[in-house]
Amino acid sequence: MCCTGAVTRFGASVALVALCSAMVMAQDKGQPSFAESQKANAQMLRQYTWRSRTEIKLKGESKNVKLEQVRYDANGTLEKTPIGAPAAAAPQAQGNRGGRGGRLKAKVIENKKEEFGELMQGLGQLVASYGHLPPDRLEAFKATATTGRGEGALQGTAQIQGVNVLEQGDSMTIWIDPASKMIRRVEIKTMYDKKPATLVADYQSVPNGPTYMARAVLTYPEKNVELTVDNSDYVQGRP
Repeated sequence: MCCTGAVTRFGASVALVALCSAMVMAQDKGQPSFAESQKANAQMLRQYTWRSRTEIKLKGESKNVKLEQVRYDANGTLEKTPIGAPAAAAPQAQGNRGGRGGRLKAKVIENKKEEFGELMQGLGQLVASYGHLPPDRLEAFKATATTGRGEGALQGTAQIQGVNVLEQGDSMTIWIDPASKMIRRVEIKTMYDKKPATLVADYQSVPNGPTYMARAVLTYPEKNVELTVDNSDYVQGRP
């Protein structure tokens, strides 16, 4: 009960918010060296090819896994090439096989697939909206964001948090390595259809290379949905 197109759209949305969150912080905190570091990192990433794995789980059960090879083209647009054979298509019903009950069941399944696809598209658009903050929201974030220090696995990082970013009660927190000026984590807590939704994105660095989003996990408990994007195997150049 999954939609492959929804998986692709969400993966693109996560990549968007990851990049734009970096630029938001560069603008909001007025740190030219940070902005320059992010731009340089983005340019370095364009020289790499990597693997991306996107998985949707419903009620804890894996429903769809998509493997892709990813790289930037000459215009800076992400190119995604599926890895492995495509999933086999379901056999088509012939004639009136199954009768009215069979057709009704098929219609119910199709409607559920459509609803799920719309849910994933909506969640993807919600995530992407935090990478495109309107000017007034950007200024409000700048005026109200608080700073602190990362704890636990994020010890040594600088923590920046803003609340009521796009709507009342939401929050966006970003952890930054002060030495490299690279993002280590982004966490967004928001609402979709008046129900809680959370995105957590963690970052790693290629040895002597750029920093990249290693994993992003979106959870939407209302529908028992979890979507995970993993990026790995970064190689400089084109295969």
